[in-house]
Amino acid sequence: MKRRRIILFSGILLTLLFNLSCAEITPPTPYQVLKQPLGTGPLYKGMSKQEIIELWGQPNEINKLEQQRWTEPKEEWVYKARVPAIPVDYNYLSRTKYLYFEGDTLVDWKTEGEEK
Repeated sequence: MKRRRIILFSGILLTLLFNLSCAEITPPTPYQVLKQPLGTGPLYKGMSKQEIIELWGQPNEINKLEQQRWTEPKEEWVYKARVPAIPVDYNYLSRTKYLYFEGDTLVDWKTEGEEK
């Protein structure tokens, strides 16, 4: 009876150790975070929503825009400035950005306080 328990316990312990070692996730180093922080990737017209999310993360707001009949749904994604007090802007670091989509495609963007 004792031997059975030891074998069972050993089997469970080995299974747990094996599963834990296979699921190793390494977080980014501080250098990697500083080199490419969220929201610092470049934008290009024609990018998909998924590509934007991978570069900048989820937007702070998603606004549905008025659409005409026979056109794809239009959305405005708002990325609010993270540190508005600093004078240097890099993507949406110190200025709010507005991204415009038709369907799943990025068609335009603007920066708060800038004219295009």
